[in-house]
Amino acid sequence: MAKNNAQIQRDKRAKEKALLDRIDAEKRTLIVSKALDDALQVLGERHDFEEWQETVSTFLINLAAAPAEESSRFADMSRPVFKVTEKQSRQLEEFGKHESERDRRTG
Repeated sequence: MAKNNAQIQRDKRAKEKALLDRIDAEKRTLIVSKALDDALQVLGERHDFEEWQETVSTFLINLAAAPAEESSRFADMSRPVFKVTEKQSRQLEEFGKHESERDRRTG
C-alpha cells in the first residue's frame, strides 16, 4: 500500500527528530540577506565546505574558542553614524504635517 504525502512527511519528521536526538542537536533555520548568502558561498568555496551549516558551525565554534582579543575583530560590526541635517529635519517635519492632515481627511 502506497503512503500518502502526509504519512511520508510524518515519517520524514520522525526520522529527522530521531537523528537530532541521537546527535544531541537542535534544528535551526537562517534567513539571510543576499550579502550574507554571498559571504557563505565564498567561505564555503574557499574552505571546501559542502553545506552552509558546516561553514557557520565551524566559524562559530572556532570564534568561540578564540581568546576575546582575537575574536573581537570578527564580532565588531561597523555601524555608520547618520546625522540629520537642518534641511532634512525641516523636510521630515513638513512631510509629517502633510501625512497627519491626509490621515484626518481620510480617517
